[in-house]
Amino acid sequence: MNWQQKLNEVNLDQAQAFPGQLTAYLEKTIRSETPKLAVSTDLNLSGRFEEQWIVVTDTSIHVLQQPTPEDKVRMKSWSLAIVRKVDIKNYYGVGSVELITADGAIELLRFTLRFRQRFYRFADYLQKILREEQFSVDEAVHQSDGESMYGENRCPNCGTPFRRGTTTCPKCSKKTETFRRLLGYLQPYRWKVALMLLTTLIYTVLTLVPPYLQKIMIDDVIRRSRLDYLRWIVLIIFGSSLLSALFQGLRSYQLAWLGQKIVYDLRSRVYAHLQSLGLAYYDKRQTGAIMNRVTGDTSSIQNFIVSGIQETIVQIFTLVAITIILFVQDWQLALIVLLPTPFIFFGTKIFGKRIHKLYHRIWRRRSNMSAVLGGAIPGIKVVKAFTQERYETERFQEALEDYFHEEVRAIKYRSTFFPLISLATSIGAVLIWGYGGYRVIAVRDISLGTLTAFIGYMWRFYQPITTLSHLNEQYEGAITAAERVFEILDHQSEFRQVKSAQKAAPVRGEIVFRHVSFYYEAGEEVLKDINLHIHDGELIGLVGSSGAGKSTLVNLIPRFYEATEGEILLDGVNIEDMDLNVLRSNIGVVLQEPYLFYGTIAENISYGRPSASLEEIVWAARAANAHKFIMKFPDGYDTLIGERGIGLSGGEKQRISIARAILKNPRILILDEATSSVDTETEKLIQEAIDRLVHNRTTIAIAHRLSTLKNAHRILVLDKGMIVEEGTHGELMKKENGTFRHLVEIQAEVARTNVV
Repeated sequence: MNWQQKLNEVNLDQAQAFPGQLTAYLEKTIRSETPKLAVSTDLNLSGRFEEQWIVVTDTSIHVLQQPTPEDKVRMKSWSLAIVRKVDIKNYYGVGSVELITADGAIELLRFTLRFRQRFYRFADYLQKILREEQFSVDEAVHQSDGESMYGENRCPNCGTPFRRGTTTCPKCSKKTETFRRLLGYLQPYRWKVALMLLTTLIYTVLTLVPPYLQKIMIDDVIRRSRLDYLRWIVLIIFGSSLLSALFQGLRSYQLAWLGQKIVYDLRSRVYAHLQSLGLAYYDKRQTGAIMNRVTGDTSSIQNFIVSGIQETIVQIFTLVAITIILFVQDWQLALIVLLPTPFIFFGTKIFGKRIHKLYHRIWRRRSNMSAVLGGAIPGIKVVKAFTQERYETERFQEALEDYFHEEVRAIKYRSTFFPLISLATSIGAVLIWGYGGYRVIAVRDISLGTLTAFIGYMWRFYQPITTLSHLNEQYEGAITAAERVFEILDHQSEFRQVKSAQKAAPVRGEIVFRHVSFYYEAGEEVLKDINLHIHDGELIGLVGSSGAGKSTLVNLIPRFYEATEGEILLDGVNIEDMDLNVLRSNIGVVLQEPYLFYGTIAENISYGRPSASLEEIVWAARAANAHKFIMKFPDGYDTLIGERGIGLSGGEKQRISIARAILKNPRILILDEATSSVDTETEKLIQEAIDRLVHNRTTIAIAHRLSTLKNAHRILVLDKGMIVEEGTHGELMKKENGTFRHLVEIQAEVARTNVV
């Protein structure tokens, strides 16, 4: 086996072969050593982006820098004999691997956090090498870390970052591909498209009849005073105009219907795909920006499909037909008509490139406006409470002003380009009048009727060119909008459905965490090596200071987020191998801030079970201590509540949320500080409802008021992402210096202070 094969065999990054130039260098310099491990990183020790390779052999560790054309390979080496252990440091957005020696720590390498898993494995394997343990860089490791040097979120061709969560390169993607993909939505309606094309062809032919009839009118009727022909010519012109109007209306209806249907399909698909995306997608995006894509961008696409495509087809048909007619009538005049077209063609291409970039900026400004609205309007109560109406108005005006300036830039482009197009066509018309008139008067090789018909066809020829140049702007706007919409559709679903998903077995509620760790993309670990066994029917309390990782831990169970490392088992089955709908249908969640939808109280209670009868809804409301206050409303369960539960108190919203969970009847219940934001009397009612709800279910309760966990089978105390204490309420209170006891004492002291 040669060195290249050896290095590729131990390479943790199988998506990228070990560089041949570095292989040749290593083969010359350390031929006697045996490679055990190789890995690439994307940062140098200065924190700048640079590809470096680390090779661990049976005796040494080597760090190699990729050479530039003007530079040679540079390598730094350390003997394994001086290394006592390996440590990983995590900073904001960056991590590092350190070698701990008798003289202190040596920083070996740095990496961006998207490669964190890779370097945890690297550190683990390096520790095994130090302990002289056997290991193999197996295929499973390669497949789980298939990242190139650019990373899985960068284009392999140019290195440009992908739009987050997509595999679409903004530089390498082509407008024609986007347009072709957009037209793919016409495929289900191909017969209607064929009928529309036939209608368009007939309409185009009918619009070409009048100029030819004008030629006959002048040469054969007026000049020869043939009144008997006049009546028929007028009737034919009127008939062709009537049929033209009829087919124009039919064509417009067909295109409008197709446009509406395609946008209907597109919006439905986009919204359905949004529902399939995980919470991580929404965590980093503004609601207004997402809404703008679903509504505003699809409207731009609709406008182009309804008016742009039909005009494009009509004008192209017209251009082809008129070009043939012009050359049949007189090839010399036809060439003069074509003179402005190269200028128009290249001018349109230049205009299209510039306006496309500008439309992207316009889209971002419009999206920013929507985001400001989407943030301020739902929070209008907070805005008014802090008298920030003027501030929010100024924020919106700033966003509006940015949008205005970008639109003005687009107007400047249009105001320059379109008059130049008109000037080019006017020059062609002047040349036709001059040269054609000369031939009618002096040369006399064409008739006045022929020149009149030619001029009529000339304007019909220039009109499509002018229209198409205008449509280019509309096309660029629609393509920009389509790119934004397809960006959502190309965003990979956070949770893929496994083909062998478990569906049949009923859920008992036993939950096991095995070495579970979790971190967000940029930041330290939120959960660190969690090992936990929750028996079915057990009530578990979670406590800890803010940011300890309580909510993150429970969010991993319904797979709102995926565990970064380790596995979570439900009844012995890895939750990643379970059907996502089955998993979540067995889990009920009651949040600290319950979310109610615009609709009736009954609709909100039955949200998890839309088919529930009124008797079942009332039963759930009674169990949640909500029935009495609901019946005080004149419309009872048919009372309409506003968005986010406007019109109800916090305790009332919470009890409806509990009723919703009771009606769902889940095997596993998650309570995320369900009583933290209510008064004492309401808390008692809610606590009674919760006591009924948790009966005979596996329950995990995050509690703000620690006294509410006295009945818990076990209480877990989290601190900095780790379980630091575990036991019953009484057992934990016996620990003099325990974290739980300390939290209880602080809470009691705060309560005494508030009373005083």
